[in-house]
Amino acid sequence: MTARDLTEADARPILAALVARSPYRAGLEPMMDDIVRIALANTQLREALARVASRSGVATTGRVTNAELGSDRKLLAVYLEHVFFASPGFLASVGEWPVGRMPDAR
Repeated sequence: MTARDLTEADARPILAALVARSPYRAGLEPMMDDIVRIALANTQLREALARVASRSGVATTGRVTNAELGSDRKLLAVYLEHVFFASPGFLASVGEWPVGRMPDAR
């Protein structure tokens, strides 16, 4: 499968399987639609997902193994970590102001 051939239906189960095994899954699961949309719009992530889709049985099993992820494992893990730590939920949990709004001047 090439990146051009990759569809949302191909990418979503891979990303869902990765989110399910992530230590950040509680924060990532509500953002699944955005996670998939952004990954498909990004050339590097789309190519990685196409490679994984070519090697994995995630459509059948609902799981993806480290062997199936191959060298794309780190890239996809870093992507999910970035999404989590940049999310409004995480930022609010550490006392940062909402995205796009400055804190009140004191």
